[in-house]
Amino acid sequence: MSVIILIVAFLVGFIAPSPVRAEALFETGYIGMTQSELRAKLGPPHKVRTRMAAQRVYTYHPLAEWDNVLRDQMSSASGEDVYQFVRDRVDVRYSFHYVEERVPNSDTPELTVNLVDIEFLSPDPSTGSVDTPVTVPLSVPIKDVPKLVPEFTPSPADEAPTYRSNLFIVLIQDKVSKTARRLVRERAKEEYEWALAYRLYSSEGFPARISVTDTINRVEFDIDSAQFIKDHRKLTHEPMLNPFSQKAVSQPPPPEPVKKKIPTPRYAP
Repeated sequence: MSVIILIVAFLVGFIAPSPVRAEALFETGYIGMTQSELRAKLGPPHKVRTRMAAQRVYTYHPLAEWDNVLRDQMSSASGEDVYQFVRDRVDVRYSFHYVEERVPNSDTPELTVNLVDIEFLSPDPSTGSVDTPVTVPLSVPIKDVPKLVPEFTPSPADEAPTYRSNLFIVLIQDKVSKTARRLVRERAKEEYEWALAYRLYSSEGFPARISVTDTINRVEFDIDSAQFIKDHRKLTHEPMLNPFSQKAVSQPPPPEPVKKKIPTPRYAP
């Protein structure tokens, strides 16, 4: 009889679906955490924002208004939890994007963090507020990002996969996560290994040689794959030296651009 009970218990444990993973997929960052886990860690969000029709134009709502009214009128995943901090006299705003994941034996999907958008802001001179549909970005040196964003811990390795595009720099970190595939939208996601990636954006563009003294306005925590970039994005992503590596730091400064002389006009005698 005891043998039968053990067999039944084993089958129940084997067949029962496992709950949604409720912790970060990587050692740093928040990717993979559920909304309830995130709020338990950071507290209630200061605001909830929704994207308007235009790209990167948002409406900011009080949490009570979102929970009691707007969430039932819109998709739950369309609301991004917003937290704002002042660090080293810089306004830093975190916005957490969610994706819906099905929960076994439940009709209510779980919201899981799949992207973290971090902005450095300049307050509106007339109001002193940063809660506006279109915010004014603040440029900060790349070397200051770790103290403004403690979760930003880029690899210092010379060979760390690093790429630049016309919009951003992407720093792919060392450790991969097999369970991160479930948050990747690419069709060929099963063929690649995925890791935490930092994307650094600058509204002013980047120079030919990038160093940690150059400035950025925004950071994203996302999931990416170095091999996927090599196979599918080589026309838009150019390999570059990791700016946080010792090799990059020890490089001499780039030469000054050659100034062309203005030709002297010749006049008829």
